[in-house]
Amino acid sequence: MTASFDTLEDDLKSLWDKGIEPSEKDLEEFAENIKEAVVASLTRSKTEVDGKREVLRMSSIGKPMRQLWYAAREDAKAENFSYSTLLKFLYGSIIEELLVLLVKTAGHSVTGQQEEHDIEGVKGHSDGRIDGVLVDFKSASGRSLLKFKNKNIFFDDPFGYIAQISAYAEKKKDDRAAFVVMDKQAGELVTMELSRSEMIDPMKRIADLKEALSKDTPPDLCYWDEEDGKSGNRKLAVGCSYCQFKSKCWPNLRAFKYSNGTRFRTVVEREPNVEEVFVEQ
Repeated sequence: MTASFDTLEDDLKSLWDKGIEPSEKDLEEFAENIKEAVVASLTRSKTEVDGKREVLRMSSIGKPMRQLWYAAREDAKAENFSYSTLLKFLYGSIIEELLVLLVKTAGHSVTGQQEEHDIEGVKGHSDGRIDGVLVDFKSASGRSLLKFKNKNIFFDDPFGYIAQISAYAEKKKDDRAAFVVMDKQAGELVTMELSRSEMIDPMKRIADLKEALSKDTPPDLCYWDEEDGKSGNRKLAVGCSYCQFKSKCWPNLRAFKYSNGTRFRTVVEREPNVEEVFVEQ
């Protein structure tokens, strides 16, 4: 019986009940891809993502315009990623490779991996297809996984995942696409499908981006800061946290090291009782 994408989530979750061993070929491919991911992570510049300074690619077209405007300028110094952020990127890549292995082991076909696409000179590589359905593999925090599970990703998508998969679908004229997502902390698995009507128009998005990037002044702020409880402090929006140009928008930004990670404050009325860490300007 041919596997169907419609049963993928259940098939993945029941793998441990079935005692199925991955094929030697799939294990070898997994090991080789992990090796490549580790080498790429440890040898790239700390200011780089995907091996190069951020440019207009399908993986970035959904990101905020102001962030991309700064990224396109050679004189706009990008912050170095911390070792902990780079490590999170690395194990995110490892988890995504693991998902591919598990999908194959569960009896589903994976084809078209890293197929190159080009729209108006903007290029990208899609993760592949599962049982013919265009997919993007994602590792996520618990908070982000809920956005996929509840489909709130359509309203809160600072990394531009919807735009990215919409571009791949546009190029191949797909009416259906999906995300396969794993919570890298809790191990929960979720699949989220989207139809053509739920996708954005990547052609318009690319045209708008090219126009914005050609101007001498940056677009408006991507996000406003937010209240931080009742302290009187204000915090950076989550969508700004991984931006390498956040100090351009918030020159008085301060960072504090909590047990669950670094938190950024745009206004500090009450000093947090934790260590303050350096923010690159």
